[in-house]
Amino acid sequence: MSFTVRDGRLFRDERPYLALGVDYHPSEAGCRIWTDWDPAAIDRDFTRMAEAGLNTVRFFVFWRDFEPEPGCVDKDMLERLRYVVDAAARAELACVVSLFTIWMNGQRLDLPWRRGRSLWRDDEMVALEEDFARTVAREVGRCENLLAFDLGDEIGCVDPVEAAASTAGEVATWQHRLACALREEAPNVLVLQANDASGVLGASPFGADNSAALDLIGIHGFPVWAPGSIESTLSYKATNLTPFLVNYAAAYGVPLVDELGSYGVDDATAAAYLRASAASALANGASGILAWCWQDIASDTEPYPDRPMERFAGLHRLDGSAKPVMDEYRAIVGAATELAIHRRRPSVAVYLPLRVRAAGGSYLDNGVATVATFFSYLLLKRAHLDFDIVADDPAGYDLVLCPSVGHLTLPDLHRLRAVCDRGGTVYFSLGDHLHGFPGETLVGAQIVDYAPPTEATSAFRWDTDEWAIDWAATRTRATTLRPTTAEVLGRYLDGSPCLLAHRVGQGRFLFTNAPFEGQLDRPGRLTAASWERFYHRIAALAGIGPVADCADPDMEILSDDGEGDRRFLLVNHGATPSGTQISWGGVTVKVELTTKDWTVVHVRTGAEDR
Repeated sequence: MSFTVRDGRLFRDERPYLALGVDYHPSEAGCRIWTDWDPAAIDRDFTRMAEAGLNTVRFFVFWRDFEPEPGCVDKDMLERLRYVVDAAARAELACVVSLFTIWMNGQRLDLPWRRGRSLWRDDEMVALEEDFARTVAREVGRCENLLAFDLGDEIGCVDPVEAAASTAGEVATWQHRLACALREEAPNVLVLQANDASGVLGASPFGADNSAALDLIGIHGFPVWAPGSIESTLSYKATNLTPFLVNYAAAYGVPLVDELGSYGVDDATAAAYLRASAASALANGASGILAWCWQDIASDTEPYPDRPMERFAGLHRLDGSAKPVMDEYRAIVGAATELAIHRRRPSVAVYLPLRVRAAGGSYLDNGVATVATFFSYLLLKRAHLDFDIVADDPAGYDLVLCPSVGHLTLPDLHRLRAVCDRGGTVYFSLGDHLHGFPGETLVGAQIVDYAPPTEATSAFRWDTDEWAIDWAATRTRATTLRPTTAEVLGRYLDGSPCLLAHRVGQGRFLFTNAPFEGQLDRPGRLTAASWERFYHRIAALAGIGPVADCADPDMEILSDDGEGDRRFLLVNHGATPSGTQISWGGVTVKVELTTKDWTVVHVRTGAEDR
């Protein structure tokens, strides 16, 4: 058997494969799995995973245990690694093997001989890594149940200062060298890099957009450590975080959620979070979900003395009994085929400029802009509009959105101009006074100057609709404009132009100098007003309507293809139960969902089948 990726999906022996499993440390041994060796416990756990319907397990190769001296790999440890992979095979579990594990649960389990040398830029260290990768691949790389090698769990956290100093090109070269080393011994093996949310919402060079050498893009869904003013684990934004990361990663490759869970919550909250997050992530195109983690940890050895609360995020308690979150996960696993949504290419795209995640280090740079991308994603979901997130040429989409842009390049401008030339609509909001401005040719207006925000620019009106702008949330200066060839659609309270429409080619360029998406980055702000109505109106100008009509913006709606009938997946991301209805094709269906619940609704024109 072999695992491959194709057309954004994961396959096993040419058949679609959805990885549904867990991250694993034995409860008693914890991170000393290889030194406090207990094969019977591993066998028991793997058997229970299979009995629960899981098909994949991810575990961690703590490098210091395998290579206590540089160049000297412990053969006993390699035999234990092979035992674990074979034990998984006996339980019919696929394996994700996380190499070069140093960072775990907020602590470095470091090699005593590394002595602070860079994992990515020190030639001697990288050569040792290549040798170790070849050795491990020689041992287990051709096992039929090996799904992928992970180059190292959140490896940028091993040395954050060195990671920040490394360029994207240096990290890409490192990933390429290690992937090549693995494939020398296991030519068809898949390779991924498991990253925390900073690989999308931060400036880390270990990001979804820097994954050319990889087959899968690892995603970690923990709202407690994510930006975006996520109010709580049960907030609307929290359960949308992982699906957003999936959509973002899909712009660059095949996303795999290799860690999903919650910390510092009670059993009911953990269960509700996983229920909505996992259902939505799978429906939005994740190639799999690996829940963090199998069982609470009994071990009190490193790293747990320093961070003891890290031990209690398991799906099972210390006594082995299942928590409510495990019951929810089993339900997700059992309904995985229902959660697979096969969409047509939508009419709407969120475009990622080439430097959307380039923080830079000079006074000219405006910082990472992907939090605004997150809020654009949320607004589209609340408006029930279907869309893609794209990083390449957005040609072919009828509406392309560029939210709170801080840095544009000439290639970006050429792409946006081409959308308009073909008859499409571009919506563009400004995130930086100078380097985010698309120019008069597209906007149909000239920059006059910048000015500090005032009460007069604290809101803008578009006909009878009015939206407040929290300039302080983005630390953005107000750009004053002089329209030349554009039509003014919306104005600030003082009458100055805020929203412009400009005919470009066969299409239209819509521009606002307000950082509409970025200014939503405040706790509670997104759900406090009908911000999504602005997106409804933008889409209507482009002739695009919602997937289905629904009055509840907290309800995510995804739809399968279908002419005379449709299958809708509904996820209630709200913090309270929802009683609403959806309408499509002249048919209205009532929907009742508890907090963070989901359901599938079949709608046929002139009939209803729930």
